[in-house]
Amino acid sequence: MSVEPDHLLPLDVVRVGDDLLVPDAFRPVAAVVLAAGGPDVVEWLTWPDALLPERAIEEAEAWATSTGVWIVYRSDDIDEVTRTAVFVRPDGISGSVTLGDRQPVGADDHGLWVGDPRDASAWDGLPVGDDDGAEEDDTGFSVADEESLDWIDAGPFWPDPSTWTESADHDPEPAVGRDADADEDEHADEDEDEDDDADEDAGATTAGWSIEFGDPDLLADAAAAWDPPEPGRTGPTDVVRIAPDGSRSVVHVDHLVDGVWLDDAVLTLRFHRSGPRSDPDGWGVVYEPRTVRVDVSAGLPATVTTEALPSFAVVEATDDAWEREVGEREARRARWIDRLDLAGVAGSTWPRYDADAVWVERQVGRLRAQFVGLDRPDLVWTPATGDTRRRRSDYRDVVVEVEGAGPDTALVVSFEHSAVPFLRLRRRYRVFDGTGRPLSWPYVTVHLEEDVASCHIPSRDAAVDGVLDI
Repeated sequence: MSVEPDHLLPLDVVRVGDDLLVPDAFRPVAAVVLAAGGPDVVEWLTWPDALLPERAIEEAEAWATSTGVWIVYRSDDIDEVTRTAVFVRPDGISGSVTLGDRQPVGADDHGLWVGDPRDASAWDGLPVGDDDGAEEDDTGFSVADEESLDWIDAGPFWPDPSTWTESADHDPEPAVGRDADADEDEHADEDEDEDDDADEDAGATTAGWSIEFGDPDLLADAAAAWDPPEPGRTGPTDVVRIAPDGSRSVVHVDHLVDGVWLDDAVLTLRFHRSGPRSDPDGWGVVYEPRTVRVDVSAGLPATVTTEALPSFAVVEATDDAWEREVGEREARRARWIDRLDLAGVAGSTWPRYDADAVWVERQVGRLRAQFVGLDRPDLVWTPATGDTRRRRSDYRDVVVEVEGAGPDTALVVSFEHSAVPFLRLRRRYRVFDGTGRPLSWPYVTVHLEEDVASCHIPSRDAAVDGVLDI
């Protein structure tokens, strides 16, 4: 019996001298295509023991240099991104390092540059909510307050079955379903917290806010009265160069840096003196990056003060330039898709994450918490009444169950929805990836509502015993 091929999925293709490096997009393996033997002579490099983020990998990035390529693995949370990296050369592996929340801003023959996890939008001058550390209901109402509010009349949850017919404009899209097994790349949760109680409380205030304006003039008046805020000055930051042997060199810069290039003995830093300016109409922002050039023939400086150096405005790349760059990468990858078979290559998969039962249960609880309160009423403010009222949720009878053992644990969420009369809907979400690392599901209930409300779900005919798997 023939064995199905296990093809490498190219992350990118990097030329190092006359050889090519073709790393996999998710697995710890790269093909080395040797120039001396032609395209069919391949050696394999693997790094199954390299460091990984604790959560599932959302994506990998390739940062090429003339001597090899840095593979950066990113794991997302709603509030935090963590990364690790490994340096791959045609003759071996080195430099498995943890980046923490630092983000890559450049790479050269001496190492990988990482900088501040924030971008310049963090200094846009727009107001942010008060954060005094207190845990509050996002709606600003306690449960007791909400129960005292008047209801908005929303009519029956489902229509009269004797008169209801499915409307043509509500036909679901054919053959569409979102099984968690196919969605492992969607990540996010609440931020990691050592307090186990936080997991139980994370979804306890899921009631939503909405505003019904009623009068279009309200929008026009608000736009006319809006005064764009003055962006703030970006703070100082450290840019760190991590060498393949793990050693680190730190350069302290007086403003946010989001790009680093080394050309011979000249170090170029792209920086932002301030956050982006808001357009007067409030619908866009304008970034104003600049660059400075620093002579590093005597070595990297400990400090760079951009305010004391000549700087030059940067012309932002256009969408066309970005699309051209993506197109070039896809063209490099295309030649190697479904061509390199990993069957029998030792070390080409990540080892199973070693987790205890308490940790596993905690990850299940983190995902479960996002569905708490899904059937709780929305709070709606309208100018017609001038006050806040309750509106019935579009969900009812929400049940969340756990199936399977790690790493095949799944959360099964079932419910009734006002947009899909006379059926119970059900969706499965995997909690862990194949290595046992927890998957993140960013804004999972938002995506769920989008799918159901837009009928981006399988046909009603696919329901079994009144339950439709979506």
